[in-house]
Amino acid sequence: MSKFKSALVLVVTLSLAAAVMMALAGQPAPVSPAMPAGFTETPTPTDTPTPTETATPTDTPTPTETPTQTPGPTPTDTPTPASTGAPTAAATATPQPILLDPYIIKQVNLEQAQPGDIILFTIEIINPNPVAISQAIVSDALSPLVDYLSASVPRGTFSFDPAANTWTLALGDMGPGERVAIQITARVNDRARPPDTLLNTASLTSSRGVTQSNTTRTLIVPGQLPGTGRR
Repeated sequence: MSKFKSALVLVVTLSLAAAVMMALAGQPAPVSPAMPAGFTETPTPTDTPTPTETATPTDTPTPTETPTQTPGPTPTDTPTPASTGAPTAAATATPQPILLDPYIIKQVNLEQAQPGDIILFTIEIINPNPVAISQAIVSDALSPLVDYLSASVPRGTFSFDPAANTWTLALGDMGPGERVAIQITARVNDRARPPDTLLNTASLTSSRGVTQSNTTRTLIVPGQLPGTGRR
């Protein structure tokens, strides 16, 4: 078919070329021979267009599967402690006072004495604390060189034991800062001889559990000698 088409094209081309030359030369253009009856010109087939290759689609990569995570155990909510209202301030402990031991003071009116002299002992019991103390007891064993005469006691229970020559005063409770003063009157007896020293000790006990004491000293001196007229 291609060869036939090429030959036909060649014939037409030559005929056209001859006609052009004859026209230029003044000759009539040749008439193309008539096709015999019944001859049908086979139409020149039109080239079938070569189909354009369809691009082969590139395979879309299959996405890698994301590993499914196994859910861990669901954490248990920590229970919120129930509110108890406004926080109560911690109670501040009241500091306890530091307690001191009660003490006793004893004094005597004479530093020197002779047999027959009257001696006055003054005993003072003091509670120095801002709180009361209890079971306060004062006792005094008098020297055998004196004889007990009397006592001046503002309060409490007083007693005297002649056999032991000892007196005792049970004060019981003593209030904060309380002071109690006692006076004991005695006489220097004949057993006192110079240069004896008359010692006298008073003691105090209380619920504090500590015994306090105080001692006085009186020197026995000789009496005046009767006048003899000698120098």
